[in-house]
Amino acid sequence: MTFRNYRAISLSFYCLGVCYFGASAAAEVPPLNSEQFAVVKFTDSALDNLYGQNALDKINQLPGFTLSQSNSQRGLSAAAGNVLINGAAAVSKSESLTNILRQLPSDQIAAIHLYNSGHPFGTANQFNQLVNVITRAPKLSAHWQARSKLTSAYQAYRPSELAAQISLPADAWQHQVNMHYQDDRYQSTSLYDERDKVGMTLEQGHEDFFEKLNSRQVSLTSQRNLEDTRLALSIKATNDGTQIAQRRTSAQQLPWLFDSYLSESEYEMSVNWQHSGQHSQWQFIALHNRNMTDANEVTYQHGPIADLYQQHKVQQEQVVQFNFSAPNMRYAPEMGIEISRNQLHAITYYDGGFEQGQVTELRYQPYAAITTELSDQWQLYTRLNTERTTLSSSAQQGSKTYLGFIKPVARLSYDPQSNWDVIFTAQHHVDQLDFDDFVQSQDAEFDRTQSGNLQLRPSQYSEVAAQFNIRLADTLVMNFNVFHQWQKDIHEYLQLPDGDTMIGNAGHASQFGASLSATWQTEHWLEGSQLSVSYDFAHAQYDDPLTGNRPVDGLTPQSANIEFRQDMQQYSWGLDMYIPEKETNYYVDEIYIEKDQLEVNAFAEYQLFTDLRMHISLTALNTAKYSYVQNFYANNRHGSYIGTRRFDERVDPVVTISLLGQL
Repeated sequence: MTFRNYRAISLSFYCLGVCYFGASAAAEVPPLNSEQFAVVKFTDSALDNLYGQNALDKINQLPGFTLSQSNSQRGLSAAAGNVLINGAAAVSKSESLTNILRQLPSDQIAAIHLYNSGHPFGTANQFNQLVNVITRAPKLSAHWQARSKLTSAYQAYRPSELAAQISLPADAWQHQVNMHYQDDRYQSTSLYDERDKVGMTLEQGHEDFFEKLNSRQVSLTSQRNLEDTRLALSIKATNDGTQIAQRRTSAQQLPWLFDSYLSESEYEMSVNWQHSGQHSQWQFIALHNRNMTDANEVTYQHGPIADLYQQHKVQQEQVVQFNFSAPNMRYAPEMGIEISRNQLHAITYYDGGFEQGQVTELRYQPYAAITTELSDQWQLYTRLNTERTTLSSSAQQGSKTYLGFIKPVARLSYDPQSNWDVIFTAQHHVDQLDFDDFVQSQDAEFDRTQSGNLQLRPSQYSEVAAQFNIRLADTLVMNFNVFHQWQKDIHEYLQLPDGDTMIGNAGHASQFGASLSATWQTEHWLEGSQLSVSYDFAHAQYDDPLTGNRPVDGLTPQSANIEFRQDMQQYSWGLDMYIPEKETNYYVDEIYIEKDQLEVNAFAEYQLFTDLRMHISLTALNTAKYSYVQNFYANNRHGSYIGTRRFDERVDPVVTISLLGQL
């Protein structure tokens, strides 16, 4: 992961605010027909041995488990991931699953159940591995945290972060209030070098990058628990402001300057109702989300006259979902439907021009599924997902598209009730469209602009996959996954007749991938310690009409992480290391390559008092270094090579000190 991408992700990494279902439940709603699934239960001392102060900390230590989050833009069908809270998925489109789990304090966790090869939760049957976090009723309490980030970088600053979470139990309802304030900053320096096709220097210099995020968030979750029914109501408001300043200086020209301010306001309301009867389970979810974004950018291209870019976007989503399952009936039938309406309205000012665009989507997604017990060891799960979508878009012209898809899933699992099991999956998947690809956009940092595509279709693929789980005694757990995809209507950068660039459908491709994760308990070396290793590999082939066979756009061939940690009653510490990664993007007249180097991070946490902990983390212990290379070609990549621009970025180590307490 490059630092420029990491900066955007890390801005929300510590964000607080809860919009999940059932986080303060008194007890688990027991899933029906659950005894047929192998489950590892962490309770009492086993739960305490999972060090950490929130659900995310503990889940990250589960042997052999890999947290999976959906990047679904719209809808709730796969918006959460492979972690449930009291048997229900998180209901939030504005927060990631990691953020939600981070807000669940450890003193509210009664148990954690790990399912490695199948589980009884029908609404999450797209996942083989799954974790269910079971909570207890909270008492009147307040959790708080304060962070300060220290760095030896290129100007002194002390960004701050304050957060509080208050639980207010009552006779009928449980309330939880979350407040968060953040004033965070990131900076780096780069050396850049631009050369022509014969290697002659055109420009050299250095770049200073500075980014600041100011964020405010408040949320309220209220829940009522009856004997077999839960009702959760949630409301949240967020206001973010991001400022970016870049300055490139060289001896030959006037400076290149870029100043940007992005403000974003988001409001979300949700209702989640779940009922578990004697023979069936019912769930109803409704959510409304509204997001308003304003972008203002000023760029000086080595001259005295500025290029201005402004964009105002309003995106709204209304979605309802109904699910029914009867696990005790023959074939354990499941069925349901999701209906969503989404709309994006954008006004863009650029290069003295003006464009107004709008995208509206109305989508119906019914599904049905059954489970067949072939024997004591073999189980077959089949699911039929369907989709009917009406997509309307307009800018200087209009377009209306009717889309229909059938998306079957078949999963065959074998569990010999020993120290291994295997799962085979075949499915057809349809990606969601990104509404931002329908409107004008620009990347001033790399001199790119993109036109909107009103006829864009979702990409899709057919996949076969296998997953192997191996457990050797209590010391080593390994998971190995391998898959092959046949992709259709993939998204690539295409050139319009007028010379502009857009994201478009570019035909077929194939992709092969594998991943390995292993957790080794190293108690015989060091008490309370474990070593975790993960590795991902991907290879794809696309028949490019310009340059022939090449990988698909944005592919990262391999990534790996090694972590060693020790968790004791009073303290915890650890080191993790990421191997270098490489990602290649293919624009019409450019091949863009991002690379990073080996990165080492460390953390330590100590319990000062019963209700007060101190956490220290050191990011980029060995100084983070990244390179961004643009290779340019005449007219398009099929033409002759004309030059290269390269940025070498450096980020000094950053120390973060946190105090975390409970009242």
